[in-house]
Amino acid sequence: MEPYNLKMKFLLVILLLCFLFTPAVAVQNENNLASAELNQILNRMRSHEEWQSRHLVEYQMHRRFYAANPRFKQESVLEAKTLFHQPSTFETEVVRTEGSQMIRERVFDKILEAEKDASTTKTKQETTIAPANYNFALIGKQDCAGRPCYNLRITPKQKNKYSIDGEIWVDSEDGAIVRMQGSPAKRPSFWTLNTQIERRYKRIDGVWLCDGMESTSNILIAGKSTLKVDYNYVKIQTGNAVE
Repeated sequence: MEPYNLKMKFLLVILLLCFLFTPAVAVQNENNLASAELNQILNRMRSHEEWQSRHLVEYQMHRRFYAANPRFKQESVLEAKTLFHQPSTFETEVVRTEGSQMIRERVFDKILEAEKDASTTKTKQETTIAPANYNFALIGKQDCAGRPCYNLRITPKQKNKYSIDGEIWVDSEDGAIVRMQGSPAKRPSFWTLNTQIERRYKRIDGVWLCDGMESTSNILIAGKSTLKVDYNYVKIQTGNAVE
């Protein structure tokens, strides 16, 4: 009976070890699969970014900026036309303003200055949503206006005035960012307690361009302030066609 008992004890030990370590192995396998999937998404994003930088030659757009502060009953409108041309031309001309001059100077003028600075090659490299500048985590899959997309968490490696801490949604077919939501990694000013930003993009002739932006800020003393920017593209020139 002794050999039989020893065999049974040995078998029980083996079963116990399998029970203890199998979940850990399963979790590790799941982590490996998630990591592989995330790498595929990031590679697709990089490929699309490289393709669009070659394919998109020029665009012209009209934008309408609207900002308001209910506490002080202030609002302002700015309309502008903008020309982009490869490699780094980004020129904006203001065509109409209305309302609060304070909002115009402290909000609209600052945005236009930041856009011009962000259009330089050096700043683009430092702020592009890519592994060189951000850490990524895959949240899951979602539907984005009828197209399948991936939802990713993004965390900037360095906090600057252009980096965003939040989430992005990436088109599963094109590898383009279709939506971005979050807050600036670095507070824009002492007076800005927090800001939430959302950008949405649309696909035109294979390229993805910003379709709208909205933000809400909590300003010290001034309270809640809102900003909305509407985009209207009047000309888009790609490597294959002109729209």
